Amino acid sequence: MTKDQGLRLQGQVDRALHRIDMAALIDQSERLRLVAELMKHWGERRGQLGLDASLGSQMGSIMEWKGAAPRGGSSGSRILVGGAGLDHAAAEVDAAVVQLERRDPRGATLAKLAQLRYLYGVTVREQMREVGLAEDADRTYRNWVKALHLQVFAILAARAGRVRQQTVRRVNMRLACNIDET
Repeated sequence: MTKDQGLRLQGQVDRALHRIDMAALIDQSERLRLVAELMKHWGERRGQLGLDASLGSQMGSIMEWKGAAPRGGSSGSRILVGGAGLDHAAAEVDAAVVQLERRDPRGATLAKLAQLRYLYGVTVREQMREVGLAEDADRTYRNWVKALHLQVFAILAARAGRVRQQTVRRVNMRLACNIDET
């Protein structure tokens, strides 16, 4: 088996594993629940930190934690040392909302709904008024929230797709002794 065939086979295996991993998320109610939790997390983190990414002094961190700050934890939920900004999960949702906002007028309305609902914690009636829905259009409001969650999920899935998984470029390496010959 050549190297190209091996890489091609590995790519097929990676795609199959990705499909298996995503099979648990196929249920639409589960997807919507997960996206709602992510968006709540995004709203909490943005509310606490905003978009500023400042680094505090090392002495402040030592005083706050009575020693070195903990660095463990699962990816996306660890404590950032010195207030270094949004964690990975919140940053990805933030990027998805911004991408949604720039897409078209309906996307801008959905992004505004996301900010009102998760970032500012505005009441449902105020959200409906700001988005332009009638006072008694509860079902329409729920449909807009569902559309928001589905659009954010689609953007997040696209951002985490095959292209983003491989961070190393696969090229033939040349020996340093042969570099003058090229």
